Amino acid sequence: MDLSHCYLHSLGEAESAKLEQLRSKLPEIVNQVKEESQEAAALNDLTIWRVKVTEKSDASDIVLLKYLRAEELDVDKAAERLKSTFVFRADCRIDELAEAELPEQFQGHDFITGSDADGRPIMISRFGSMDIDKVFGDTEAFVRYRAKLMEQAIQLLAFKKGTAEDLCQVHDYSGVMSSMYKSEVKAGVSAISKVFSEHYPEFKGKTLFVNFPAVFSKPFKAFSALLPERTRKKFIILGTEDHQILFEHLAPHMVPEAIGGMSRTPPGPLDGECRVVQVGVRKTDTIEMFAATGPCSIAWDLRVCSREVAYEVTFVPADAPDTPTVVQASEKGQYLKAEDGIISGTFESKSAGSLKCSFSNECAWFKARLCCCRAGLV
Repeated sequence: MDLSHCYLHSLGEAESAKLEQLRSKLPEIVNQVKEESQEAAALNDLTIWRVKVTEKSDASDIVLLKYLRAEELDVDKAAERLKSTFVFRADCRIDELAEAELPEQFQGHDFITGSDADGRPIMISRFGSMDIDKVFGDTEAFVRYRAKLMEQAIQLLAFKKGTAEDLCQVHDYSGVMSSMYKSEVKAGVSAISKVFSEHYPEFKGKTLFVNFPAVFSKPFKAFSALLPERTRKKFIILGTEDHQILFEHLAPHMVPEAIGGMSRTPPGPLDGECRVVQVGVRKTDTIEMFAATGPCSIAWDLRVCSREVAYEVTFVPADAPDTPTVVQASEKGQYLKAEDGIISGTFESKSAGSLKCSFSNECAWFKARLCCCRAGLV
């Protein structure tokens, strides 16, 4: 079904009529919810993602349209799902959950780092860093943990006509072992998939699977073949060295250091945009990181995203370009490796000039190396 006219910014005449039909059912839905749920009956307002759905607004239209798209414009089914979500959110106190402190076993695995090129909030989860037994040992606690993260990401959406309405999710599988096949893991994944499917419709904008193990590829392909094409197109599978493709979807400074990006936790002196260079086999590329107009203190960061490179950071004085100063360099035969992450330094410039970085892919036979660098005043 073509649902492209079931968005507020492109609303068609037929879809607009369906929206009004669903809105007309809201008083009846609210009464049913309050009869069914004591928690809901005690609330002054019933909200979904902090939007007062019963009040006419762009935000409430956007919410209702999500339910209509999820049920392929079947108003009665959308109304039933809407009622179910009201009850779920009230009984599970989802608004309170969004502000709750996570237990220790759920901390440090997830990053909400900003927005992608299409304005979608980015939610990154690193499964390889989890203690599987603790994270998946209690299915209800696991579901609450994932729901809290979803709520936090959704809070970044504007709910305004023409703005992003869904999320960009990144699942990092580096370090994931066969323990992910445990029954507890399957139970947790199944439970949260059901909750998201029923109560968080139309939020799957784009999902990138990073460092995806080859052993999971066949089962995933079999699973994805069962999904609607509209959903299947939202999945992107990336291997361990596909950073160039990853950066086409997310800027490097939005990607955590642990998976090849330039986002540090906690942040360093520099946390903004960076330059990306692909260094060919047996090639050297030089990048100007910063142009100083006079004496100043310059901070710099650089890294290689996979494998290794040789590097040299130099300062070239404007009045003496033939006598550059070597700020820092890899020793001969010693290389900067991806697992080293971001390396940093500072340089005190005594004059105008350029801080440059040269990356040398001198030991590769077949593969280019992707590198990132940046510099700025401190």
